[in-house]
Amino acid sequence: MQIRSLLAAAALCGLTAIGLSASPITGTFNIDGTITVTPTTISWQLSTAPFTAQKATIGPAATGDFSGLAGTTVTIRNLNNATEPVGVTFAQQPFISFDAAPSFPTLNINFIFGGIYSSAQCAASPAAVGQTCTLNGSPFNFVNNPPPASPQATATFAFTGVTSDGLETWQGNFTSQFTVPYQQVLAQLQSSGSVTNTFSATFSLSPVPQVPEAGTLSLLGLGLVALSVKLRKRNQA
Repeated sequence: MQIRSLLAAAALCGLTAIGLSASPITGTFNIDGTITVTPTTISWQLSTAPFTAQKATIGPAATGDFSGLAGTTVTIRNLNNATEPVGVTFAQQPFISFDAAPSFPTLNINFIFGGIYSSAQCAASPAAVGQTCTLNGSPFNFVNNPPPASPQATATFAFTGVTSDGLETWQGNFTSQFTVPYQQVLAQLQSSGSVTNTFSATFSLSPVPQVPEAGTLSLLGLGLVALSVKLRKRNQA
């Protein structure tokens, strides 16, 4: 009876310690705003007045812990290829924080996916539906879409990272739609040095598999030591 009590106490201590751990935030959310791209930077702002820099709006389809944040804003920090290069893992950088939920962990970014297309059709002429383009070293996937007589382009790109508390990973899938072929978009980038357009993005979060905390392991260890001592004394009796 005493052995069972010791074992139960050890297990209870472990479960209590686990229960005190922080809980990950869960759910999905969408944001929208305006993006400005240069050859080396990406910056953001609201697409409506007052057009605040480094802000975006959470859309109405937010779920889980984010469902109460629909219509509020996030702070979304600008990116620079010098500190956030494309296609390689880099040191975590703060990326998105929730203005209406300051207790939520920040979404830290540590990877920008490279575009999946080649540059072979980036300068294709005339512009045509179905053409694709990724400039060398760029995260942007350009596609020319219908109508055939006047193609319109879509650019997609994706980022990923971890929450600042280390409990979840996240991925953001971005889309920007243009009313002209991507050849015109790239020509503007080359001539003026920047392109500005609206964007939307969907973020999903996945819990990181958790291992028992050091305190939990210590408590379980003490319980097992006590149980071992009790068994040894019983065997010697």
